[in-house]
Amino acid sequence: DNGDFRPPWVYSASHILTYTLIPTAMVYCVFLADWGEREHVFSPVRRWTMRFKESFFSLSPDEASLIEE
Repeated sequence: DNGDFRPPWVYSASHILTYTLIPTAMVYCVFLADWGEREHVFSPVRRWTMRFKESFFSLSPDEASLIEE
C-alpha cells in the first residue's frame, strides 16, 4: 500500500480524458471558435477547409448537366 487514496480507475480515466479533450479543444479552437473578422493565425487553415468543403459539396458541370436532364 503506497498510501494513495484514489481508486485505480482514476488513472485510466485521466489518460482517456487527456487524449480526447486536448485534441477536441485544439480542433474547436482552430475550426469553430469565433476569433472575429480580422486575420488571425488560424485564417489560412480555415480558408483551406472552406475551399475543400466547397469543392467536395459542389457539382462539376458534367454532374450538373445530369441533374438538369
